[in-house]
Amino acid sequence: MPTCSQQAHALADRLEREQQVIVDRWLRRVRAQGVAARPLPAPELVDRLPEFLEQLAAALRRGAEEDACGETDPPTSAGRVAREHGTQRYRHGFDIRAVVDEYTVLLDVLFDLFAETEPCLDIGASRLLIHAASTGVAAAVEQFSTEREADVQSAQEALLKAREYEEQLIGVVSHDLRNPLTIITHCAELMRRTEHLPAPVCRQLQRLRGATDRAMRLIGDLLDFTQARNQGRISVKPVTVDLRLLLREVIDEAMLTHPGRTIERAGADERMVGCWDPDRIAQVLTNLLDNALKFSPTDSLVRVETELAPDRVTVAVHNRGEPIAPERLGSVFEPFQRADPDANARVSLGLGLHISRQLARAHGGDLSVESSPEAGTRFTLTLPRGVPLPPPSQP
Repeated sequence: MPTCSQQAHALADRLEREQQVIVDRWLRRVRAQGVAARPLPAPELVDRLPEFLEQLAAALRRGAEEDACGETDPPTSAGRVAREHGTQRYRHGFDIRAVVDEYTVLLDVLFDLFAETEPCLDIGASRLLIHAASTGVAAAVEQFSTEREADVQSAQEALLKAREYEEQLIGVVSHDLRNPLTIITHCAELMRRTEHLPAPVCRQLQRLRGATDRAMRLIGDLLDFTQARNQGRISVKPVTVDLRLLLREVIDEAMLTHPGRTIERAGADERMVGCWDPDRIAQVLTNLLDNALKFSPTDSLVRVETELAPDRVTVAVHNRGEPIAPERLGSVFEPFQRADPDANARVSLGLGLHISRQLARAHGGDLSVESSPEAGTRFTLTLPRGVPLPPPSQP
């Protein structure tokens, strides 16, 4: 019966002599067991296996020469091959479990092959073989983890840079762009109020005022969208509000910006007191009214219906314009989805309805839509009344 040292040398010789047989058997088993994360051509799947088998043979001989039945230090060449393999597997989308499974399959192939000619594999030789293979597993997994951690760190650094850039951009948009637009708006309004201005000049000033107002709304929508994305919601500052008065102001402003249109109120004319952010609710109502007026015939009316309940209020804005296509109803509140897909992107970013729903939800409410050729289009804002805040104390 051969000694441990003799058998180790014999196994090493066989690893070199039948290398292609081992590779072919390993390749069949790996594919049959679905170890690979995705189908790979044979050369890429085999990768460094032939070189690794050469290092296993060298490790068997080295172990046999140092101590026929003892442990050996892992050969640096085998570790190098395994680390290169770990890098390749990571780049091909493998996971750590698949990398480990590859080496398990390799050991199974080797032991099955040796069993065909070796009636009894010496435990010492087996230990040398397993130790050398385990060294490869450890090196491959370590390199795999190193590659993954490097990519995660790189992604985190890129995300941090993107956020820093976004903060700088928001600062520019909110300050450096808003300030000159505000000045233009005030100057246009002052000039428009000048007596005895020719009618064409007044029209141009009105167009200038309208253009700056649209630019300010676009900036506001962009900032609101960024805040909602970064913080998960848009901040609101609730105070005690009578929604009846707020709605009246919004309707009056809409009538001024859409002369000749009719907005009809429906519902009880009573106080609707709750705890809301008046500026934000006015923003939602203005957006709903603007959309209803914009996308309905000029000779049709827009109807605003209110309903008061002990715990909530609802405001529905209805128009008889072209209905929203059924396939678009589910996406009208998504960002960058314009009410009219053919509208000029300079007029709207497609954020108004998305931000309006976010504002409704920031108050604990919601915004929904119904649309059909028979009933027209109705957006319904639902707001819980909350707990009205006490009036400020008098000095």
